[in-house]
Amino acid sequence: MRKPANPGARALVADIGGTNARFALADLETLELSEIRQFPCAEHASIEAAAEIYLAGLKERPCRGAVAVAAPLAGGKIKLTNSAWSFTAESLASAAHLDGILLLNDFEALALSLPHLRAEELHQIGSGAAAPQATKVVLGPGTGIGVAGLVWSGADWIAVPSEGGHISLAAHTRHEFEIIERLRGGRDHLSAERVLSGPGLANLYRALADSHGAAAEPLQPNDVLTRALACSDPLAVEALALFVTWLGAFAGDVALAFCARGGVYLGGGIAPKIVSALSQGAFRQAFEAKGRMRSLLAPIPASVILAEFATLRGAAAGLRANALKRRDL
Repeated sequence: MRKPANPGARALVADIGGTNARFALADLETLELSEIRQFPCAEHASIEAAAEIYLAGLKERPCRGAVAVAAPLAGGKIKLTNSAWSFTAESLASAAHLDGILLLNDFEALALSLPHLRAEELHQIGSGAAAPQATKVVLGPGTGIGVAGLVWSGADWIAVPSEGGHISLAAHTRHEFEIIERLRGGRDHLSAERVLSGPGLANLYRALADSHGAAAEPLQPNDVLTRALACSDPLAVEALALFVTWLGAFAGDVALAFCARGGVYLGGGIAPKIVSALSQGAFRQAFEAKGRMRSLLAPIPASVILAEFATLRGAAAGLRANALKRRDL
């Protein structure tokens, strides 16, 4: 018989991205999620407003919470990178009537979910096996692209947040250099996020059309994906192929930066939709094409995270670890 749930172990968890805000209740003892709801950010004036709507629909309000946000956590005020929302931990805690809130970067939370993902929630690309308790990395394209590491301390896993999505995108061939110049459009800096994201895929489609002297349709990112996967638009197919190659090269760079022998994990909203394209070989070839470091990268497994709410689970894991340290659970 399952023991009754501990009411004090229930907490609010949220995953706030550039497009959507997801809320759930988490059981901090089991990391199980319930009452999951999603709100388009553009339809709400603030995170406080969205949280109040979510909490109003609950029979019993939690007293603590953890919020994963797509933004750097520097200073008191959080400004989302790809959304107009901004807030402080105090303003959100007050609006949600919580005793306290743990703030995490969204990919920091996603990294914390990795030890809790089941085999069926992952799709491995290529071969390789993770070295036990070796450093892991997670990255993934969505509205932007996030990057984080996960390091074993000897006692537990520690997430290492980063803003790695804003490093410069590298060209490896003359054709890639030409496309990057078109994408750069006079900017001093072209980050990986400008291309390896949903908006970036649409930008890449237009840049390729321009390189062919063709007029590009004003497609949304999902339109490009749909056409590419259906092979109904040669430009979309080319855009997705280059996107996959660049994503593989970028993932290899991140794996080198962290020496991630524990595995590379692809999260975000796009990777699960393009598993078939990622599995065709170009991703893995670009991932391993690092000259003298090929032998280091070849054994490292890469996997797509299929679990839809992994970031929420990671936020719950972070809150649980924080509560255990404070002997509050």
